Amino acid sequence: MPGIIPEPVLEQIRQNNDVVEVIGSYFPLKRAGANFRALCPFHKEKTPSFNVNPQKQIWHCFGCGAGGDVFTFVMKYENLDFVAAVRRLAERAGIKLEYEERAGEPGRDQKESLLKLHDLAANFFHHNLMKERSATVAREYLKKRQITSEVAKKWRLGYSPDAWDGLIQHAAGKKFSAELLEAAGLALRRESGDGFYDRFRGRLMFSICDEQGRTVGFSGRILTDEKDQPKYVNSPETPIFQKGRILYALDKAKRAIIEETYAIVCEGQIDTISCHEAGIENVVAPQGTALTEQHARILKRYAEEVVLMFDADTAGQNAIVRSAEPLWDAGMVIRVAVLPQGHDPDSFVKAFGAEKLKELIANAPSFFAYLLDRLCRQHDPRSERGKLQIGRQMAEWLVRIPTPILRATYAEKTAKHLDVSEDALRREVAKLSGNRRDRRNAPEGDTESDKEADIGVGRPRGLPEEEMLLQAMLANQQVIELVAGTLDVTWLSRSVAGETIQQVLKLHGAGQWNGPHSLLREGERGESEQLISELLLSRRAIKNPEREAPNCLMLLQRRWLEKQVHDNRRQQQSQGLAPDKMETLQKQFVDLDSKLRHIDALLRGE
Repeated sequence: MPGIIPEPVLEQIRQNNDVVEVIGSYFPLKRAGANFRALCPFHKEKTPSFNVNPQKQIWHCFGCGAGGDVFTFVMKYENLDFVAAVRRLAERAGIKLEYEERAGEPGRDQKESLLKLHDLAANFFHHNLMKERSATVAREYLKKRQITSEVAKKWRLGYSPDAWDGLIQHAAGKKFSAELLEAAGLALRRESGDGFYDRFRGRLMFSICDEQGRTVGFSGRILTDEKDQPKYVNSPETPIFQKGRILYALDKAKRAIIEETYAIVCEGQIDTISCHEAGIENVVAPQGTALTEQHARILKRYAEEVVLMFDADTAGQNAIVRSAEPLWDAGMVIRVAVLPQGHDPDSFVKAFGAEKLKELIANAPSFFAYLLDRLCRQHDPRSERGKLQIGRQMAEWLVRIPTPILRATYAEKTAKHLDVSEDALRREVAKLSGNRRDRRNAPEGDTESDKEADIGVGRPRGLPEEEMLLQAMLANQQVIELVAGTLDVTWLSRSVAGETIQQVLKLHGAGQWNGPHSLLREGERGESEQLISELLLSRRAIKNPEREAPNCLMLLQRRWLEKQVHDNRRQQQSQGLAPDKMETLQKQFVDLDSKLRHIDALLRGE
């Protein structure tokens, strides 16, 4: 993880990446008065509500609320973290970034070398597949799988020569050492004697890319009938490749996932390629492993729903249940596309066509419906033993559902299907729920945070006077100085606007306020950035910020005083209050009431 990027460097990168030019390089923008406009790339719409302002270097969608500056756009569109977005824009502007590496972590120079080496290896393998006579066996295999040379080029498929040091020799000619190939997982050290040999030999090669489309690893498929060789050989874990975090084809699928609002997960590379080439482009695959918690978190950045589409054999169906666990725990909606026996996505689309596969995906049942059906095929739901087995296994999944409404819905469906009492199933769920609490050492009963999670409570946007005050502060430096000398932060609500006002004052007090971009460059893709961009591009601009700000401050103080008066009256009504305490409260009440009357008079212009 790189160290902190200095503020002057961030400002230089921002100034050299005009927001209109950057966004316009992704999709066309049309001039609309002072702004540029387009259909929002982050949600489906028919009327353009995505606005870009060249003067303020801000973008905002008035449809979905997303917004920010050039950094936040690249972060959101490319699904990058802040540092990766800065790096991308620095490269675009030809600005070199210097990083401070943390102790014990691989240096950026090493990572850059590994990326360059993987790119060289991918080109080497691809050239072999397309041009070399030794790759005839690989080309014949692709022909049999109905994968054309155009598809092979698009997916950068390759062939590793059936030689001990083909890649090592090629890389040496480009000044890459065998030791670096070993660090990259592309070469292995000989057990006896000195020297290295290629990890991948005589295999069809699939380039594995990260979310930015950079080759970070490989998967090699065997092309012979040798029984003592594994069907697939994959890159080991390296500083740039962790299989639990990489999803094959995510670099190609991420835009389609956002547009379709769900992701499809297959098991293998060829399944994924076949789906993409059939026009179903929101498809990814894990790297030789079931889905992990990291995979689930990555997918949730793009969509809230996942369709699992694994092979119809027993291994594939078992993998569905394993893969559902991290997705379910991440709070994602899961459906299961059940393929006919003997088929995988590749064979199905080639046998029945793309439209049939799309229809199968569209009609995919919920994971709970799939699981209930699967358990009923494994156990006899008419027998007492079968009901017990099915009920217990369904309850183990029901207890994971955080939303009471969904939990009740699925419990009712399960009980009806098994012809058992819904109360009995609920008791089983409650028992498991108690066990889960015990394991977490948590008290029984709903906590406040549990209740908020159940009903989806989030931070409120803010009071009207808070939003207006923030808009005035963003527009005028003198307003910030006025607010800094007048505002008591206890007047603010616990809202997005209230917290953002405090952020502005904090940066101003530290001498780090350089306008709205001081907030937007913090790289937090959250509600604060959306509110800031909306206020900056709002048609309801404040004509005189210096005049409006004092009124906002008085309204906030008035609201706070009213709350203090209410609390004071409540305390005075308490039973058994000591005389001296009552006297103190009465004096406080007089003082508060006087301040309220004074503010009311000022607001009336008296």
